[in-house]
Amino acid sequence: MGGTTGKGGASATGGRAGVGGATGTGGATSTGGATSTSGATSTGGATSTGIVSGRGGASRTGGTSGRAGAAGTGGVGRTGGASGTGGVTARGGAGGTGGATTGSVRDAGPDLEHSDASSPSTGTDATYPVAAGKPTVYLAGDSTVQTYSASQAPQQGWGQRIAELFTSDVVFVNKSIGGRSSKSFIDEGRLTEIVGLLKTGDYLFAQWGINDRYKSDPDRYTDPATTFRTYLKQYIDAARGKNAIPVLVTPTPRLDYTNGVFQNGFVDYCIAIKAVAQETNTPMIDLQTMGLEYYTSIGYDAVVATISLPGPDVLHFRDTGAYQMARLVARGVRDIDIPISPFVLQEKL
Repeated sequence: MGGTTGKGGASATGGRAGVGGATGTGGATSTGGATSTSGATSTGGATSTGIVSGRGGASRTGGTSGRAGAAGTGGVGRTGGASGTGGVTARGGAGGTGGATTGSVRDAGPDLEHSDASSPSTGTDATYPVAAGKPTVYLAGDSTVQTYSASQAPQQGWGQRIAELFTSDVVFVNKSIGGRSSKSFIDEGRLTEIVGLLKTGDYLFAQWGINDRYKSDPDRYTDPATTFRTYLKQYIDAARGKNAIPVLVTPTPRLDYTNGVFQNGFVDYCIAIKAVAQETNTPMIDLQTMGLEYYTSIGYDAVVATISLPGPDVLHFRDTGAYQMARLVARGVRDIDIPISPFVLQEKL
């Protein structure tokens, strides 16, 4: 595994082409059916994988159909509901604003990748909006998320692999682009573009923090204690304003292996993301923590050989690395218990 190798901090600069993502067609809704009023509650809390629990405890009401699904594929049928607005409601979330998760957020202490966070903080019970047909998940992020062309192989972002971890009941559209921060993505009108596409029950996954840290670049820099949090809330408000569901994602890990330990290179931004998630009662996936735990489990040599791009790049992923990050995101979706959680292919996690 090597000893005290300290890998450098290659930035994710430049705006790589290849935005947009996998599209899907069809609706495949299931209407009517026996209502399920269970709503198994969970007290949330930090999990060993570092995923924020968003399990609320709100009962499934409003005429949703029984959650039929193909057990062999791990998929569950769409929850029906023929309301005038095209969607029944399901678990968790801040009612009236489009749905934030209830449950707990991991402790936002300084040692994020090793925090136990044994004291959960619970939110209020409410409901998520559910799409009338197939929900679309829009991805807003940087070069670690974006879609790359075949000519750029073996580089890939996790956003171009995420659909492989879900049934066809979910559509993914990857709007991520390299070199952007939470600020510059908005300033360039990219969030506005997504807002114009969002429908009730859709999702906006936002992964930021990597390019926000460049103080020398005022077009991208955000202060993790102040402006970064303000920009994150714009993504949350934009989604909820369209009756869609925002999900915050902490940055992917860099290949920084020092004194025999994989390091979190974005501590302050992870703290900020967790704080905003808790303050706004927004679902969050702690990809940084899960990624570091995965790196530790396979060891430094395996990370170099199978995860990172060949050469000195310590930030970006080859195809197998992008897939592993997508797998961790899918596991996070499963665990925060949002309406698309049943569509995760369990056998691939």
